[in-house]
Amino acid sequence: MYIIVIGAGTVGYGLAIELLKFPDHEVVLIEDDPERANELRDELGEMVIQGDGTEVVFLEAAGAGRADLVVSLTRDDARNLVACQVAKHWFHVDRTIARVSDPRNERLFKILGIDATVSAAAAALAQIETTLPEHIIVPLMHLQGSGLEIVDLHVLEGSTADGTAIKDLALPYQTVFSLVVGIDGAPRVPTSDTVLQTGDEVIAVIAEAAEEQLRSLFAGPLAEIDEADVGADGA
Repeated sequence: MYIIVIGAGTVGYGLAIELLKFPDHEVVLIEDDPERANELRDELGEMVIQGDGTEVVFLEAAGAGRADLVVSLTRDDARNLVACQVAKHWFHVDRTIARVSDPRNERLFKILGIDATVSAAAAALAQIETTLPEHIIVPLMHLQGSGLEIVDLHVLEGSTADGTAIKDLALPYQTVFSLVVGIDGAPRVPTSDTVLQTGDEVIAVIAEAAEEQLRSLFAGPLAEIDEADVGADGA
């Protein structure tokens, strides 16, 4: 597989190093800053090329016409978008991945045909969300072009899902449970007879529009407020 990585910052450099561990991968690392490019060329050799990864002529010289994957990881969202669009539409690269620094741009990238995005902010948020006991759905990955996503569902105490077999849950259309991890950390492949319990984590494929329905099944009951008591307290 021939892979072009654009942007030799910490993220791009780290990815290139990891990809080099696979003997069937040929990797080119593009960096537009001459000083940074020269520094990395001393370490990594001719795989490092200095130039502008958004320019058609330069990408052609870098072999974009035979690339299987182009990953643009600069700090500039606009440059990443342009680089991936040039790769996709000019050189017909099968798969493109772009770094998104501003999460508000992620939807735009998907609309404009970028196959996948990498967002440091989204990754950090997802990591934080997994530590919140009241958080029910943690998105893990969007399946491009299908309207589906892979999520981590948390079974909360007192929820509809708590103590209920999967076959008895009114699951939204296209929901598939692939793995259940109990509070003991033991993973198991669920069947329709698997009974979910408080603290279980469920890895599932769901329709993106089904989040709210699943949230209602996995959320704990809300505390009821006696309006009469509130009125009495406020009197």
